[in-house]
Amino acid sequence: MEKKSAAKPMENSGAPKKARIVTKPAAATKAPPREEGQDAKTIQAGCKNGHGACERCCSRLKGACYCCREPIGDIRCLPLEKLIAGMAMPCAFARNGCTRRLKFAEKRIHEALLCPHAPCACPVKGCAYSGVNLHDHIRDAHAAAAGAGDSAAVLSFVRSTPVTLHRGTPFRVLLHTVDARVFLRLNGRDVPGGRSLSVVCLGPRGPAGNQALEYKVEVSAGGAAATLSMSASGPVPCTRRWAGHYPTDGFLFVPDAYWSSTGSVSVTVKVRSWTVHKV
Repeated sequence: MEKKSAAKPMENSGAPKKARIVTKPAAATKAPPREEGQDAKTIQAGCKNGHGACERCCSRLKGACYCCREPIGDIRCLPLEKLIAGMAMPCAFARNGCTRRLKFAEKRIHEALLCPHAPCACPVKGCAYSGVNLHDHIRDAHAAAAGAGDSAAVLSFVRSTPVTLHRGTPFRVLLHTVDARVFLRLNGRDVPGGRSLSVVCLGPRGPAGNQALEYKVEVSAGGAAATLSMSASGPVPCTRRWAGHYPTDGFLFVPDAYWSSTGSVSVTVKVRSWTVHKV
């Protein structure tokens, strides 16, 4: 016969029973919205098929792609490239007035060559000016500083201008009065037996890069009779700062025989511009 043990009677001290209090966790407060990209893991690697993975996932996947199981390594990440290519960002010279928003592939060329709000450095030795009004700066600060017969005098022109160039003068400054552009008539010394003459523009290429510039240089020797003459023409390169470099192509070679006994030569510089219509 199975023996059942009697249940132990509950002790009753007469005191009221305490209610059991269950503490519930407080409702989590809603976190403020996180800014886009804040604390987010960026895509850092991918497989040869173009599947991307973030830094955290790379450590969990142990080097194998989650889609195709190919090895993950330092391979071009196509998703990230597409993301960056579609992004639009302001120009670095927005503080100067540029309102363009550029894609990643356009940004470098725009800021280096096309932006009209990018500062240009003054080529005059000892001048520290760098700004967007280079034409006005040279006209006001340097054009009146030298006399008309000075070999370093600044010349203003519309379509063409005669220039007396001395062998020891590295360049002459030419101010285009219509387009407010600054050109340098460069006198290179890196050619044996003569000089290399070329033209460079200090400033942007033109609005949206659709403005082409072309120069023509004519050199004559032999006085009024001009028994010797030569010419060359070509596109005008543009730069923000001239640092003593001379073009290695597209120049006119002037032999030593063309220079007068005083070390000078007569040069006529013509510059024209036109708008390129893209089809």
